[in-house]
Amino acid sequence: MKFNKIVAVDYTGIDEFVHDELVSLCDELIMYDDFPTNENEIIKRCKDAECILVSWNTKITKNIIKNLPELKYIGMCCSLYDEQSANVDIKQARKQNIIVKGVINYGDNGVVEFIYSELIRLFKGLGEHQYKPEQIELEDINLGIIGLGTVGKMVADTGNFFNMNISYHSRNIKNVDYKYFSMEKLLKNSDVISTHLPRNIVCLGKNEFELFGDGKVLINTGLCPSFEIEAFEKWIENKHNFAILDIVSLTDDLIEKYGQYNNIIISSKCTGFTKNARRRLAKKVINNIEDMNFI
Repeated sequence: MKFNKIVAVDYTGIDEFVHDELVSLCDELIMYDDFPTNENEIIKRCKDAECILVSWNTKITKNIIKNLPELKYIGMCCSLYDEQSANVDIKQARKQNIIVKGVINYGDNGVVEFIYSELIRLFKGLGEHQYKPEQIELEDINLGIIGLGTVGKMVADTGNFFNMNISYHSRNIKNVDYKYFSMEKLLKNSDVISTHLPRNIVCLGKNEFELFGDGKVLINTGLCPSFEIEAFEKWIENKHNFAILDIVSLTDDLIEKYGQYNNIIISSKCTGFTKNARRRLAKKVINNIEDMNFI
């Protein structure tokens, strides 16, 4: 069995690597290389499709799904942690017996490389910023990680290689050698905090920033801020505090605004969307489809 039609509703980055495989999975393949601006455009692009592919940039809402009666499968070309953080209305898909599959662990290496490249530049003063008056190494710096999933664990392991003191906080205590702290203790005892949480999860507000204190570094590389905007902006007013942010974490207005801060470092590109990551993503998207026995 083949799909009658597969539509990549936006730029997913996978066509370069698996075009032939996608062709073999359907009678008609349509791959868009831009991003739709509204629901009507998405519905028009996906008309009559049994399978659609979508990146994390585009929301597939309840209304969109209801207007695609032929749809059988939604392939998320991005991470799927849970229904709350997904950019696809999985509840509505379930009502219509539409299968939704996501991908994990494809862009992690690039994110970790970005974190440590910027930390080293900051601590050694190799770029526009320097953390302390004299350049220092990462050794003995207290690194606190909020969310010890795959990326969080990779950040911890890399920090351990540099002889940093690693501790973490997460919903569950993990079977790792690193110290588990309550959120309060983690914030008080860390020089650097790196957050690794599902989309739309906010863990740092006014009280948390007060506990974290000054002369600290915050790292946020997720798909949205893990902090309350107003509380963060008050904290970052202190010139001795620094933030390292992935551009994918911020809206356009925040990118422009935070670009004016001397103590906020923002990547110029999505750090996890390398060519290597796109290749891994592409293969996993194909594997997801084939595992569902649609062919």
